[in-house]
Amino acid sequence: MDRENCLGRRGCLDFWTKENNSIITKWKSVQRVQKGNHQKDLLKQCYSEIGKLLQKIQGLPSVAATLSLELTVLYNTLLFSFGLSDHGGAGRGELLTLGLVRALEALDSEPQSSDPLDLWRAVLQISGSQEWIVCFHQLACLQWAEWLSASQLEKIRELAVLLADSRTEAFSPPADTLMAVRNISLSIEENPSLSVALSAGDLRELLCICTVVTQGAEMMEAGEVSAALLNFQEAAALPCPRSVLAQVHTLMGLCLRQLGRPQSALQCYRKALEIDFGCLSALYQSSLVFRQLAVAQAEMEALRLLHSAVVCSAQKESCCNWIHLITHESLLCSPSLISTFKTPAVLGVKHSLAQSNLRYGRISEAVEQYLDLLTSFHNDEQLVTTDSSPALPRIPEIYLEAAVSLLKAKRYWDVVAVCEEVVAKTVDLIPQRLTLDLSQKELQETSAAFLVPSLCGKQFRKDTEGKKESLNCALWAATAFFFQGQAFTWLKESKESISNYTRCINIVIKVPVEHTGGPDLCEETLTSIMALRRLKALAFAGRGVSFMARQQGKEALLNFQLSLQATPGCEETELWLTEALWSLGRREEAVAFWSKHQSSTREETVEEVPQRALPLYLMSSVGEMETVDAEEMRRRMRECSS
Repeated sequence: MDRENCLGRRGCLDFWTKENNSIITKWKSVQRVQKGNHQKDLLKQCYSEIGKLLQKIQGLPSVAATLSLELTVLYNTLLFSFGLSDHGGAGRGELLTLGLVRALEALDSEPQSSDPLDLWRAVLQISGSQEWIVCFHQLACLQWAEWLSASQLEKIRELAVLLADSRTEAFSPPADTLMAVRNISLSIEENPSLSVALSAGDLRELLCICTVVTQGAEMMEAGEVSAALLNFQEAAALPCPRSVLAQVHTLMGLCLRQLGRPQSALQCYRKALEIDFGCLSALYQSSLVFRQLAVAQAEMEALRLLHSAVVCSAQKESCCNWIHLITHESLLCSPSLISTFKTPAVLGVKHSLAQSNLRYGRISEAVEQYLDLLTSFHNDEQLVTTDSSPALPRIPEIYLEAAVSLLKAKRYWDVVAVCEEVVAKTVDLIPQRLTLDLSQKELQETSAAFLVPSLCGKQFRKDTEGKKESLNCALWAATAFFFQGQAFTWLKESKESISNYTRCINIVIKVPVEHTGGPDLCEETLTSIMALRRLKALAFAGRGVSFMARQQGKEALLNFQLSLQATPGCEETELWLTEALWSLGRREEAVAFWSKHQSSTREETVEEVPQRALPLYLMSSVGEMETVDAEEMRRRMRECSS
């Protein structure tokens, strides 16, 4: 009977070996021929077939005679599962643990624990023949990959210590993950009778570089930027695919930028693009550095190239090349790395390009791009994602930026139409009165969320969340009315402009801000308060100009005074106030006011600092008001004084 069992197992061994090799041969023969969905279907088929083969093998008790085959089939099964995104890591971990337990049973050893590290320690101590060592080392690479995809570097370090060549007396386990990984000694000679979908030697190189990169990313997150830079520099010297090397240079650039070396960062981004022009994150980061350095032409060129590359990338997605079973994307799963190397969204890049054109005064290009964006929002709302990269602001803010560009392009009726859409969606959501009587912490959270789109998904208390959104709606609606007021001013429709400026002011005064904080308020809080105050000042000044156009000097004077109360020191409003006094025949007061404000030195106050961080649509609206002829004003003041 034992002889029959032995012969039966030998027959199964030969049959299963042929089945394994047949599946792998089919995968390799078609892998580089078929593309896209065809190859994906083949991968699913191979995964299904190899999985069924593994089930058949594991349906029998584990014995030493079939151990090499079982471990090889397990290795291939896990490789195929890595290639399929819909087969998660939990299943792989269970398969690995079961495989190690069965290996110990085959080698007549009782598992003492279900912990993977304990199992690996036991397996490697009794691994026996060279043939089994090769199989165990192949599986160890997949265990390494599994933990790396979960950023569990400490477990990788402990596994590396177990795998390191510790036969010399001088050996001491390294405390650093990088050093431990370098000390790994793997038997990567393949068994010619058992085919594998990917050699352990090729996999080891990819694991090494990705481990170093992940460790550097963790250092960056911990604020150890200089150490992370050294880590990435070491990674750049390791053998790796071109795409990974390009990402390493991009990370080096991020470190250098944080260390205050933007020019060196640009060199790293340039190197990354030379290695792999498909590294779109390097192109995007370059545009950010050019913006930081105020090199407008270079920033615009980088964004245009990025937009073209993203569009081409989206078109090529449907006809992608062959599938790699384990890629660096599946291993580099740190949140910071995923965020850094996420393929930029077309709308996000187009918005960045539109913003830059608006910021640098390229109005016709800005108008075209903003109108394209608004058309995209109307045609397909699914295109608007909250995690776009570069990040999109809230949709009303994009509409308001578009309104500014149209205002600068002197397309005033278009301004009215765009702002009407903002008003229609927001004005009914504003409460009759919104008092911000919050603690300093709550006020800071509300103010930050009010101005920083990336915080909009953060969970605050229900009442704070409601106040935050009411603040958003108040700011958006008030700004829309303000822009309509400006448009009607330029259209010489003074009655309509006064009406819209008044609507803006009425909304702003619904939001009194009270807080118990002192001078140590955070910049986000100061910025939110300044945004409301700035809008109020602009609206009063704009209404004053419209009253001047209607020869209503008293009303104009009052509005200019209220504007300066909101934000003192605005030179243009001071000129208009002087003009209002002059038109009312109060020439001595006009001269006195003029002399006082011309002789005073204009120093930036604490409250004026956050103006630099105002939303782009408010910053860009400054200067769109009709101006007073300063030279003519000076001549009149001198004549009146002499």
